[in-house]
Amino acid sequence: MLQNKLDDVILFADDDDDLDIEPDVIDPSNAWHVLVVDDDAEIHSVTQLALSGLETLGKPLYFGHAYSGEESIEYMQNHHDVAVILMDVVMEHENAGLDAVKHIRDELGQTNTRIILRTGQPGYAPEETVVQQYDINDYKTKTELTRSKLVTTLISAIRSYEQINQIEKSKAQLSKIVSSCVQLQQQDPQQFTRETISALNDLLEIHSQGLICVKPNNKENARPFVVGATEDYSESTGQLIEQLDNGRIIMQLSQCLNHQQHQVHSTDMALFVKSKKFHAAIYLDDGIDPSRFNQQLTDVLLSNVGVSLENVQLFQELKNTAYKDKLTGLSNRTDFIRMLDQYIQDPAMGDTVVIIDLTHFADINDGLGQETGNHLLKAVAQRLTEKYGNNSRLARVSADVFGIIGHKMIVNPEHILELFDYPLKVEDQRIPVHFSMGFCDRDANDKTGLRILKHADIALNQAKKDRQQCYAYFSDTMEQRTAWRLGMAHQLREDFEQEKLQVWFQPQLDLNTHNIIGFEALLRWPRVEGGMIEPEVFVPLAEHSGLMIDIGNWVVEESCRQLKQLEDKGFNKIRVSINVSMAQFRNPKFVPTIIDTVHKFAVKPQSIELEITESVLMNNPSTVIEALTLLKAEGIQVSLDDFGTGFSSLNYLHQLPLDRMKVDRAFVKDILSENGEVIVETVLALGKKLGLHTIAEGVEELIQERKLLDMGCEEVQGFLYAKPLSPDQVQRFVQEHQNTLSHH
Repeated sequence: MLQNKLDDVILFADDDDDLDIEPDVIDPSNAWHVLVVDDDAEIHSVTQLALSGLETLGKPLYFGHAYSGEESIEYMQNHHDVAVILMDVVMEHENAGLDAVKHIRDELGQTNTRIILRTGQPGYAPEETVVQQYDINDYKTKTELTRSKLVTTLISAIRSYEQINQIEKSKAQLSKIVSSCVQLQQQDPQQFTRETISALNDLLEIHSQGLICVKPNNKENARPFVVGATEDYSESTGQLIEQLDNGRIIMQLSQCLNHQQHQVHSTDMALFVKSKKFHAAIYLDDGIDPSRFNQQLTDVLLSNVGVSLENVQLFQELKNTAYKDKLTGLSNRTDFIRMLDQYIQDPAMGDTVVIIDLTHFADINDGLGQETGNHLLKAVAQRLTEKYGNNSRLARVSADVFGIIGHKMIVNPEHILELFDYPLKVEDQRIPVHFSMGFCDRDANDKTGLRILKHADIALNQAKKDRQQCYAYFSDTMEQRTAWRLGMAHQLREDFEQEKLQVWFQPQLDLNTHNIIGFEALLRWPRVEGGMIEPEVFVPLAEHSGLMIDIGNWVVEESCRQLKQLEDKGFNKIRVSINVSMAQFRNPKFVPTIIDTVHKFAVKPQSIELEITESVLMNNPSTVIEALTLLKAEGIQVSLDDFGTGFSSLNYLHQLPLDRMKVDRAFVKDILSENGEVIVETVLALGKKLGLHTIAEGVEELIQERKLLDMGCEEVQGFLYAKPLSPDQVQRFVQEHQNTLSHH
């Protein structure tokens, strides 16, 4: 061949022979791109002739041509895949080639391209100087280049170019891996799957969708299942791999997991992921030529996928903790609100919401123990799940409150009441369940899940007050009443902080002598426009808003202050009776606060009487009895108010450290009727049998007074004697009353 004859011939000797070389037709996309730069057209022809037919690293050469330094720069601007430049030094001027090299490197930033300088005038550009000052890769004089030397030089340059490209590609892929690993952290399984497959697509330069399946290591007979999938395979999430409807995917995943090896094919692949807790396989529906598969870099990414997948499982467990109730396995309050947000957007979820509050669950806990209470809650959850698990959304909203989102045709009072008609089996006993329900039907004006829950809660509170039925449906009027109560509670707090509340005092008299023996302290809240807001209105507000403890302490202080002022005036045989709420008894500082206040004002403990109602006693008998016993030991007196109006058990009466029993005004009002008279007589007789003093309230007529006197009642209070007095009226009233009695 001509090339063989030229192997040891100087290629660029001076001669005038014309060489017409027809280049081979080469596909530039699958060839090594070589740019020849020389102002001598013959050099182009000789070079192409010498290298014609040469292949290296499996690809032929493709030649580009430029005839000046400027042309080479322009060529490189338009071609970014040139592997090697054979650059003449002296062209349009003596440094044209060197200037072009500098521009290509510095301005165009094409640092991977290998540049070989060739010159016929070596004196103009000494090799050592050129190599030091310019980023070139080789330097040859035309007079020393035989074909074999040119081929060797070119092959070496092409290999160098390929290695640099591979290194840069690996660096880019490693950068993608690092970036991908950051993205893979703390995702839900679906997002994690999308990020993982996206990272593999970038690394392997493919375009695939796919799925991830996991097989736990620490469970016997565990079968691999799909934990996440991209859009095309989204229906497979949660399925066992044998349940997939694609035999090819089943085969790829099974072989990958069984052999613990990657299954790489030109059409698809399954990649094996090993972890301490599980083995996983990632199926990709696009493949790659196995010869192009970079296993080393892929394994680097997959090792991070394994760690991240463990984190995803941990994240999912944490998410379950955040959204699931551990005791019952139902959704918790947070998840219920999230479901309500979805319910607003999705009519298919139903048209009503209900929250169910178990009645007297605290009593079950106290009486039967917390463990039994927990079993009861699980039994309630199970029964609700049996009825509504497949057609509605369930949650345990709080300790003893459950929530349901569903359709009115099945989520309604009748169906729920029927569901709990028969008692629940809890351990070895049957326990009946009673509850209140608050319903809230779908309303286009409800924009958030929290608002729906608020409305259901308003309805629930209404149901708790209704003695006729145990459920209520939310209405706008309920919300208006709730808003009014909230406004009143806010105003109460403001007025209390601004010292606008008052304590008034109603006299209590000895029924036989009419001497003043005490006062009942009565809390008063003045209206801005005049008059007073009824205690029946604001006392519940104070209790529900958490103000009752502070207000109660203040009432005790004002009572002690008034009592001290009376004692200082010489009225030493007068007591003050103070009403106490359940909120105060629940306060662990209640007893020491009362004792400290009595000591602070230096009043006699026997002059302070704490008055409790039956409803307070029955709310938490043990707490009330314990607190009153401690106070009784300090000398403070105790009175039972409203006896017979509530649900009291006589069993508690002998445990209470009582001094006095009060006949309720409702009984006094009916004292002239036959039944009313019997009731008052019974209460008074019981008081005497228990060794207690007796007092009747609400006495407004002389005939009532005479009846009470005949029955043996000792003390009275009511409008017949005096209305409640403001603090500045008390001393004057006592003085005037004494003066009146002394004149008789």
